[in-house]
Amino acid sequence: MKKTVFLSLLVLMLPLLSHAETVSLKLRASKNPGSIRIVFEGPESVINKGAVTRKENDLLVVFAGVDISIKAESTAVIYSMLNRETVVISPGEFSGMKVFTLKEPARLVIDVYLKEEKGDAHPFLSQKTDKVTNTSVTGKVIIDPGHGGYQDGITRDSNKEKNSVLDIAQKLGAMINSVASRSVLTRGSDRYMSIGERVNFANSRAADIFISLHIGNHREIVIFTPVITDAPPDLVKPYLLNRGQADYEKKTLTLLKALSEAIIPVFGEDMISARPIPYTMISRIEAAALIIELPSYEYASYSDEYNNQIAETIYKGLEIYEEGRVGE
Repeated sequence: MKKTVFLSLLVLMLPLLSHAETVSLKLRASKNPGSIRIVFEGPESVINKGAVTRKENDLLVVFAGVDISIKAESTAVIYSMLNRETVVISPGEFSGMKVFTLKEPARLVIDVYLKEEKGDAHPFLSQKTDKVTNTSVTGKVIIDPGHGGYQDGITRDSNKEKNSVLDIAQKLGAMINSVASRSVLTRGSDRYMSIGERVNFANSRAADIFISLHIGNHREIVIFTPVITDAPPDLVKPYLLNRGQADYEKKTLTLLKALSEAIIPVFGEDMISARPIPYTMISRIEAAALIIELPSYEYASYSDEYNNQIAETIYKGLEIYEEGRVGE
């Protein structure tokens, strides 16, 4: 009787024992002309178990009998865990693939051949993005690349937030100034600026729009809106050196709506959120003001193509904002 019970328990525990240890696999993906290369790296005994199947425009990568976790490095595709041993890769529309393994270190390589090349669009983004129409942005736009100097911001491998957001800011500024010189960067190089300096810079130049660019620790784009915590009485307003957001709440919300309308067709509704944030720099800005936190390095590869796509999307939002204010 005892022997029977023991064997029964052992049979029930076998699935648990087979997944007793979690194996971490590195995942990389890079875009090449006409193809995307996806690489899993890990112990050879696990890599050799990898099996790849296609389900419509997704890839199912199964490491049978192994409890795995994924450490993403510079991925250019969307991925998710279907279960403990299966990864779902979404590279977009493709016509075929080639799968092989390499050694030292052990790697499972998947070359995905795209159906057609969509210009410079980044595979992390939708292909529905409208091209910049070069409609003039008539308001003065202050673009604030976060951090700088000794403040690197978020870092991953050789990537630094201060450099990534500066590149995007410069691209966005060039788009605006290609029609009319209406944009200025708080910093055009790798230098430190205090919060007070950034606020004074924007307010002294009578900005109409202020956008501060950052990279966050999240998958989606998060837009932070200012909160007025202590609105001054009307009697003293004319005498204030800095009136902050008191007179700009409506314009800031209009800007938020415009940027959302530009971002959603590109990234999707689940890739954008808005959050109020009190006691920050933008509460002191005398203009429509927002902080845009872009996806973390874990979820986005800040290549030249990706940075350009981000800049184009924000520019489209500025166009929508201008169109919505016509006749005010």
